[in-house]
Amino acid sequence: MITATSCWSCWAKTPQPNRQSPSKQTPRSCPSPPRGWADPMSIVEPTQIWWTVEELANSGLPELPGSKPGINALAQRFGWRVIEGCAKRKVGRGGGWIYHWSVLPLAARRKLLVDASEALNERPDRGNAWAAFDSLPETAKTKARTRLAALQMADGLHQSGVTHVHAVAEAARQCGSSARSIYNWIGMVEGVAPEDRLAYLVPRNRLAVRKPIKATCNRAFMDYLKSLYLRLEQPTYAQCYRDACAKARHEGWDVPTNKTAKRRLDCASAEFLGPNAA
Repeated sequence: MITATSCWSCWAKTPQPNRQSPSKQTPRSCPSPPRGWADPMSIVEPTQIWWTVEELANSGLPELPGSKPGINALAQRFGWRVIEGCAKRKVGRGGGWIYHWSVLPLAARRKLLVDASEALNERPDRGNAWAAFDSLPETAKTKARTRLAALQMADGLHQSGVTHVHAVAEAARQCGSSARSIYNWIGMVEGVAPEDRLAYLVPRNRLAVRKPIKATCNRAFMDYLKSLYLRLEQPTYAQCYRDACAKARHEGWDVPTNKTAKRRLDCASAEFLGPNAA
């Protein structure tokens, strides 16, 4: 069972109570894990590691405000920006801050980890994996080959007598990645024959098993979401999505992803308001 504390580094980065104001807090670094901590092989990361303020406000994740001012207030309250390695300036238009997923509230982190675990377990069979690989652009194939080379290097070092932890660390250094990424790649090919590993090392979203969309259930969900969003009170989309998800759990509706629902809602709102809405 995967929990939000399955990663020691994520636990260590979690904001802890501090009587000092956020501006006076001393940046923390991640200490070494205690004896008996979970094997790194069990580490799972969300598919999205860094989040902008706008993305967090629109994510619909539990215990997160549904507005940018609310997210900024939460970040200020818990001192996200002074936690070492967990906040950085956004490059490009608009500026602002982006935050590492590990600073989020416990319920939000748990939701991200559960989603990542489910995606990891949805592994296609050998034939479909190679068919998907053959249809990928060369950039995705190159990334998979780089990952395979890193795993082969780690295996070779381990077989030569180097401890597994040091073998992974050296392979990560050589390929310019992190040890955690290497462990994630190992998990992606666990139980896969060596000759088939390349096909399973492409980015996860490329190998995701597409579930058929239940049009009737989705229509009921979207109708309810639209009725919430178009109220005169003008609630935020994030709040409407959370309320619609709660209703869907009660009614047994199939729920589209956050981005899919937002895209459909924007189209439906444009049709409802008409071309002269502005």
